[in-house]
Amino acid sequence: MFKHCPACGEDVLFVTQAVYDGFRKTGETHRCTACGHVLQEAAPAAKSPKKRDSAWAAFSCEDKPKAPNLFDIEAETGRLCRKCAHYVVHPFTQRCALHDKEVSATDTCDDFTAMEDTP
Repeated sequence: MFKHCPACGEDVLFVTQAVYDGFRKTGETHRCTACGHVLQEAAPAAKSPKKRDSAWAAFSCEDKPKAPNLFDIEAETGRLCRKCAHYVVHPFTQRCALHDKEVSATDTCDDFTAMEDTP
């Protein structure tokens, strides 16, 4: 913001700096970039109105819908090549013994066969 500073008499830029009380913003100050004069001391910050959960006021906690589980890890990773019985790890590559091709541990295919857990 370009203004006339009453302290130094110059037309200079003023810097807006936030004023905090802990982690909460309480206001703003405008300081002259030439002399450091404070033009406006601690203007109150605009408060955002608090939202009320009025849409659900007529319902009890049991009536509210449950939050969806977007990440079902077992369903996403259940058919990966690294969990397949045909997955072969070699020091230089990873292969599928069924299709005889190079694969990655995170690949999937329709011919998935789960590995048997051996002790």
